[in-house]
Amino acid sequence: MADVLSDGEETAMNNVISELHTDLGVEIAVVTVQDVGGTPKSFATELFNTWGIGDAEANNGLLVLLVMGERRLEMETGYGLESTLPDGWLGTMQQQAMVPHFKQGEFGAGLIAGLADINARLRQSPDEAETGSAAPPVYRPPVSSNSGGRPWTSSPWVLLFGLLFPPLGFWLGWQTFQTGRYRRCPECGLDREKLDEDTEDEHLEAGQETEEEIGSVNYDVWACMDCGSVGVRRRNKWFRGYSTCMGCNFKTVRKTSRTITAATTSSSGTARITVSCSHCSYHESYTRTIPRISTSSSSSSSSSSWSSSSGSSFSSGGFGGGSSGGGGAGSSW
Repeated sequence: MADVLSDGEETAMNNVISELHTDLGVEIAVVTVQDVGGTPKSFATELFNTWGIGDAEANNGLLVLLVMGERRLEMETGYGLESTLPDGWLGTMQQQAMVPHFKQGEFGAGLIAGLADINARLRQSPDEAETGSAAPPVYRPPVSSNSGGRPWTSSPWVLLFGLLFPPLGFWLGWQTFQTGRYRRCPECGLDREKLDEDTEDEHLEAGQETEEEIGSVNYDVWACMDCGSVGVRRRNKWFRGYSTCMGCNFKTVRKTSRTITAATTSSSGTARITVSCSHCSYHESYTRTIPRISTSSSSSSSSSSWSSSSGSSFSSGGFGGGSSGGGGAGSSW
């Protein structure tokens, strides 16, 4: 929709996308827009789930979104591709293969380069790409002989609540599985102990400590008192306004916007965007255009146009019904 790709570039991308779908069943959508309401990341997640990119069972979909007005690239992955295309790998690949092209105004070349790397990565693990990563089983830690009780997850009230509210039940099961995975020592099989906030810092990197200080991520550190093995569990905190830094790869970047010239019904405005990292020296500042204020009639017309365009191309059975929980990575240029 941003009209930044040539016919030849679109054909080249469609060839890669079609071959991946034929060979591995992976579904990929590439979208270019001038601007979006809200943040590019939230728009990408909503668009992904609205269209249902990827197979409904495998959840092996990928959305590549280019927001020209924000100078922002977002890649949104379905649940089933999060292990095959992890956030860290996507972020590094974007910086090395795509962003240099975008900085030169070569948007088609950047997208083609990114798809080529993704194609190669997916074909390294064809079975995982085709079937997706299955949800892990619910972990129920065994009851020790001297505990005098049983795991809280075995409570009939908790199980009943999970049956009545499946999303919450899945979340509770996932949290239980994760806690049990880090509690049990993989080296000697004994239970590890969860360290307190002061002691756990000894096992965290400086960037991880910064993430905890600003509240973007919380880390739990489990240590085995017998063999000394350590497990670090990362738990993202949502809606804190931080994203992953392209310089240090920690979730320590915050973007702020300051209006320079307000938009009116007759002219567009400008805003100054500042991106800075709380951990490293990464800092970026640029100006973006604020679309002029539309009247109610033109706004309605624009919305109808977008809905018609997306609906005719994708919503009418074009994708398989996949979903995303927000996995992926983004980059600015």
